[in-house]
Amino acid sequence: MNPRICASVATERISDGMLLARKAELMGADLIEIRLDYLNNIKGIQKIVKSTSLPLIATNRQYKQGGRRLQKEEQRVQALLDAANLGFQYIDIELTTVSLNSVVSELKEKGTNIIISFHDFKRTPKTSKLEQIMHSQIAAGADICKLVTTATMVNDNISCLLLTSKMSKVAKMVCFAMGERGLLSRVLSPIFGASFTYVSVKKGLETALGQPTIFELKELFRSLGVEN
Repeated sequence: MNPRICASVATERISDGMLLARKAELMGADLIEIRLDYLNNIKGIQKIVKSTSLPLIATNRQYKQGGRRLQKEEQRVQALLDAANLGFQYIDIELTTVSLNSVVSELKEKGTNIIISFHDFKRTPKTSKLEQIMHSQIAAGADICKLVTTATMVNDNISCLLLTSKMSKVAKMVCFAMGERGLLSRVLSPIFGASFTYVSVKKGLETALGQPTIFELKELFRSLGVEN
């Protein structure tokens, strides 16, 4: 087994994004997420596309779903459509996006893989609720369903991992819990069937609480006897 990891890159400048993308590739990431909502200006993001050979995910997170800044919804979505035109292989778009079905349809016409995401920053909902959310993502056209919760207790990790084990047989998915108590689910989710898990390139550049670095996660995989 070779669990896949996605390095999340969140910087204000395109030039820094290019450097971090190259660094992530050298350190052994399998995919790279570019957080458009962190950039001061997305003009020139094609330079990031050209800076790495790894598949790229464009994310322009809604503010209420953890985005860096408030944006007009039309402009936020347009930035993702532009990213698809510029060569990003994956577009991450929230389940709560206005006119989601039409946006997904337009993205699919561009040949882009769609990640439909849902974040809960307060808790880990009941498994039945998470399954319901995932079925909504599938119905909306997700190629990968992303469900990220918050761990308020260690057992929340178990909930996420059991859900991943069950529902990854139905559709491709990413599922784990954020926070210091959610590290277990972040590390083990690919082993339980998740398509990949998220890491930061280095300390201080985390995009969510409890996110390990590429180096830290690879060390954990090695200690568990898991190839990466």
